[in-house]
Amino acid sequence: MKRVRIPDFSQPIPVRVTVSSKPVRVPVDRRYRNLPDEPQPGAIEPWQAVAPIRPDTAHSRSLRFLDATGELLAAVAIIGGGMLLTSLASLL
Repeated sequence: MKRVRIPDFSQPIPVRVTVSSKPVRVPVDRRYRNLPDEPQPGAIEPWQAVAPIRPDTAHSRSLRFLDATGELLAAVAIIGGGMLLTSLASLL
């Protein structure tokens, strides 16, 4: 049975250099020479990528008012119910 040689990945890979008389030039397409500057990944903060847009119309204001009113009524019901249950428990 042959043993398999496990490479040591902590060491750099040896590079074979061949000596030739001419340097190799790879042709580059003209479309790729003058590309516009694009933002690099991670160049902006996450909070800059997402911006909430809230139109200020009567319909959107009414929905926010109803949402706030519902939150207030729910808080009153929860707190008031807890106080009522606490007072009933102390009477018993």
